[in-house]
Parts: sequence; C-alpha cells; structure tokens
Amino acid sequence: MNDRERSLKVLGISFFLITLFAIVEFVGGILTNSLALLSDAGHMTTDALSLSIALISQFLALRVRNKRMTYGLYRLEVFAALINGVFLLGLVGYIIFEALKRFQNPEPVKEEMIYIAIGGLLVNLGVGYILFKHSEENINVKAALLHVATDTLGSVAAIIAGIAIIFWKFYLADPILSIAVALLILPSTYAVIKETVDVLLELAPSHISTDELEKDIRMIPGVKDVHDLHVWSITPGTEVLTVHVVIEDTSICNDILNKVQNVAEKYGIKHTTVQLEKEGFACTESCPLLTEKHLKLHHHHHEH
Repeated sequence: MNDRERSLKVLGISFFLITLFAIVEFVGGILTNSLALLSDAGHMTTDALSLSIALISQFLALRVRNKRMTYGLYRLEVFAALINGVFLLGLVGYIIFEALKRFQNPEPVKEEMIYIAIGGLLVNLGVGYILFKHSEENINVKAALLHVATDTLGSVAAIIAGIAIIFWKFYLADPILSIAVALLILPSTYAVIKETVDVLLELAPSHISTDELEKDIRMIPGVKDVHDLHVWSITPGTEVLTVHVVIEDTSICNDILNKVQNVAEKYGIKHTTVQLEKEGFACTESCPLLTEKHLKLHHHHHEH
C-alpha cells in the first residue's frame, strides 16, 4: 500500500468517527443550550467536511489521469485545503458573533453537556493519534490534523465550561471559552490558506531558494549559462523544475543532465524538465544555420 492509498484509508476512518460525533455534539449542544458544545460541533462538522473533500480529492488524484489532465487531479487537494480554511474562517466569525450576544444576555446551560464534551475529547484524541502518524504524507492529512488538534482544545474548553457551570453556575464560561477556541483556530487557518494560495499562484515553494538552485546548476562543469529557471508545486510536496542550460560540449550532455537532476533532488525536486542548448542557440533568426547545430534535449524524470 503506497502513501496515497494509506492516507486514503486514514482519512476514511477519521471521517466516519468525526461525522458520527459531530452529530452527537450538535444535538447535545441544542438540548443543553451550550454554545461551547455547538462551537465544537461546528468545528467537528468542518473537520468532517474537510475530510470528505480530502477523501474525494485523494481518491480522484489516485485514479484520474488522462490526455488532458496530465498531472492527474492533484490540484484538487489544494482547492480542498483552501475551501477548508475559508470554512473555518466563517465558523470563527459565527462563534464570536454568537458569544458576544450571550455576554449581553447570559443564558443557562444544562450540566449534561460535560459528558458529551468528554466523549468529544476521546474521539478527537483517537482520530488525532491516527492522523499524526500519517501527517507527513500530504497536505490534506496535515490540514485534517490541524483541525482535530484545535478541535481537541475545543472539547477541553467545553469540559472546563461544564465544570464552571456545574460547580459555580457560571454560565458566562460557555461564551468565554467559545471565543478562546475560535481564536485558537485562527493561526492554523491562516497557515493553510497561505500555503494553498502560494501553490495556486505558482510561487516557488518557500523552502527552496531559486537563487541557490541556479548557482548550484551554474557550478556544474561544462555549464556555460542558465536561464528560464522555474520552480513551482503541483501540490505541496510535489515540486517541479524547468530550466534551460547552455553548454559548450554536446558530447557530455547526458552527464550534465544527470548532474542537474542530482542538484534538483538535493532540493527535494523529483520532477525535472531540462532543455540543453548549444552556445549561440538564442540567435536562431539571424543565424538560421545554428538551428541544425544546436542541441535541444528534454529530459523527463518523474517519480511518485
């Protein structure tokens, strides 16, 4: 079973558990009039939604690849994570708005909420553990883990609110802790949105310095010049490099291709397209004879 199939299974189990408990918390939140439970249920619902989007995109990324979609549907994962982040932003806004209303008009909350909150905590810890073991595999498992981690804090907050309500009848604990959870969600939401927007804008991945990469390619013996270097991500963790390399001696072209590929792999780039050009290739219009002399080589190295 490869990484993608494994993460598909992990996301499937997590989706089932979280969906089930989101429904329990939602009904419990309404019956006990607890905003902390409702906010945790809302958060769990976005978890379930994000997991379902992740599941669908994982499934399609594995199965769909045709003559038009030559990269498969890996970008769906990025869209999934972006939708995810936007959902969470909306949820944060709703919780804060609802909590502020309750500060003006505190409402009683039933004590039974604490049992549901404890159940939510146990489910989150279980799912969090499953996801954590696979979180390096791809962006959607990582995004789901962020959800579940903040969700665990949501359950803890709901338990604390329950304790305050049972022992001190302090009903304001409910909206106070709801806002605390909402603010905890914000940084992870920002991180997910930023990473996905970077990919969609075709920015070079933040961990790769294109200047350093170009310098390393220029240092390869036999390389005269480097231009049109582009690095981008199909999905985080699947980086692509295209580059034009000018050489003097065409007899060592394979040697140079291997060295460029080795440099790319050092930066974690597994998919490279290199165009080798003989010196003078750029002036083909004024020197038509050079079109026969130049060497244009595409080297495709693709491993998943």
